[in-house]
Amino acid sequence: MPSSESADRTRTDVLLLFPPQTEARFFPYLSLPYLTGHLRRRGRRVHQADLNIALLHEVLCHPALLDEAVRAQGAGGDGSAVSDWYRGAVADVFAAHIGELRAHVLRKEPAGELGPDRAVRLATLALELLVRDSLLVRTWEDLGRLDEAVRRAADRPPADSGVPVASLHRLLSGLLGRHRPRVVGLSVAFFSQLAPALLIAGWVRRLAPDTLVCLGGQQVMLRHDDLARLPGVRETVHALCPTAGEQPLERWLDALDGTVPLAAVPGMTWLPRAGAGPRTSPAVTLRFRDLGPPDFTGLPFRSYLNDALELAIVSCVGCYWGRCAFCSYGNRALPQGGYQQGTAIQIADAVEAVVRATGTRFVSVADENTNLRLILRAMREVRERGVRVRFGVRARLESALTEPELCHDLAAVGCAMVSVGYEGTSQRLLDRMERGVRAADYQLILDNLDAAGITVRFTVMGQVLDETPDEFEASLRFLVANERRIGIDALELMVAEPGSRLAGDPEGYGLTLDTSDRLAGNPELSYLSGRVGHPLAVRGGPTRTEALDRLVRIFDTVRPGRTKAPAPARPAADGRRPPAAATLRPHTWIRTVPAHADAPTPDRVTVADLVRERFYALPRADVDQRPDGLLTARTDRGRRLLARLADAGAGIPDPAPLSNSAPSARSSS
Repeated sequence: MPSSESADRTRTDVLLLFPPQTEARFFPYLSLPYLTGHLRRRGRRVHQADLNIALLHEVLCHPALLDEAVRAQGAGGDGSAVSDWYRGAVADVFAAHIGELRAHVLRKEPAGELGPDRAVRLATLALELLVRDSLLVRTWEDLGRLDEAVRRAADRPPADSGVPVASLHRLLSGLLGRHRPRVVGLSVAFFSQLAPALLIAGWVRRLAPDTLVCLGGQQVMLRHDDLARLPGVRETVHALCPTAGEQPLERWLDALDGTVPLAAVPGMTWLPRAGAGPRTSPAVTLRFRDLGPPDFTGLPFRSYLNDALELAIVSCVGCYWGRCAFCSYGNRALPQGGYQQGTAIQIADAVEAVVRATGTRFVSVADENTNLRLILRAMREVRERGVRVRFGVRARLESALTEPELCHDLAAVGCAMVSVGYEGTSQRLLDRMERGVRAADYQLILDNLDAAGITVRFTVMGQVLDETPDEFEASLRFLVANERRIGIDALELMVAEPGSRLAGDPEGYGLTLDTSDRLAGNPELSYLSGRVGHPLAVRGGPTRTEALDRLVRIFDTVRPGRTKAPAPARPAADGRRPPAAATLRPHTWIRTVPAHADAPTPDRVTVADLVRERFYALPRADVDQRPDGLLTARTDRGRRLLARLADAGAGIPDPAPLSNSAPSARSSS
């Protein structure tokens, strides 16, 4: 073990990485900034890198990567002419608007013709097209197959695995070369990051053999024992950290300096290369109240996929309620000492530090479940210090929100949004899952939050135990009745994650679990399957297909944010309604599907909104297209169709009539 005098002070102590692939692209995930802040306050040299957002920045800075990826996908594609055309058209539109995209995403400047919403959507589409069909976005039947695929990919030249994998390897090589870290720490929050994280670990082993690798984060907490048995993990990872990583990393670096014995490093599971099994360290002693604010320095926090700068803090570790049967994160907080809460002053310090260091005007309190009265005290303290910032929280629809005063007080100190989970309105099921809420309170809570001007965002869960058809219908009616007051962030089927009470006592909840190595998630509704756990069946309840159909009904029926019916068209100056559109000049992101891809339907003009991912079929008897791309109406029905396209944001209408002699462009592309 090297001494503090012999340690190479030209090397970075820790390189912290957040791997792809996840939808967490709106602000930096907090694990890295909290670890970075703690270690830097201990005098350590730390660099943090979000490789998940870095892949997006790569394709923004080098749009030729997307063309290369699309060509490769076409060479081994699905044989669909429309699919091949569509991918190429998206890449073309992306390249055409690259200046606007860079300005908006990277520098938060105006997005020009696209506007901010389309700019974010187009950037996201480009990234998803870049990584399509690659190892970075595969879903897995079990951990064994994941491990085997990663080991094969790590042994091959990165270019053999495609453009996005080669890009990720290039990013990692640059970081290792610039920082020469003693330790690489990988934070794996989402299951979709696990394969890329293990691939990165394999690359580190080859590119920097003297660098030590640690794997931590939510997935290590959930799957610690299973991961420790995987051959690929044992070959490339030196330690698993199934707890908060601040103290383990701090003390590990001390051990590498020779100031403490390795046996004194807490919170680690050491993975020997062969022979003996894993060795577990003593428990951590550092508490959440001992931690300072997050440090975002080094992360491109102004260049995430938000219209404006948004950052986050946490106010606790775990969940003060912790009893919800499906929540593996909250259930870990149930043992004595499992839940750790900050003080109002500590939380105020974190908010103030983040706002003053970055200039953000919105802070997300990214707890699984926030103590609202604690946040109220903390944000009052923030205001007393002269800091004005809006914020959002995550909470249950709990009884405290039936008090109008609390809702108005939260709004007065800057609360703009509350995100909540919704498992329906059946009190029978809520009690069975120990949600600790009363469905009879829900309407009053929404009324109170609406009156206070606080936006409510729902995550809707399906396959809630043995929910009956009548219970589902009642839950759906509640959503429809309140659709103008809510947003819906996600629809997902219930998952029995490892470590949850569902997985610990399936019989008690009427479940049958497949506890083999098989994995189950939400591939139909969630990004890269979302949460992943044991396959389940509900005795006497809906099948998975039936439960999925119910969620699709919610998607098709509930229109979040709808306030009223569309206003009638404004009359012209002479009192008559304006004429429907005689012509429409499509925007640059509206493309006509060429005839060879649209066959066998030569009787229509098919146009695609590549940003909104929609197709519109226009009968040629009513609408045609000129060589210059202008869509022209042949009939009154065609004029109405073009007007509807204009309302959908597809182009700029012109009510003036055109000569019927204008030539058409039946094979326009």
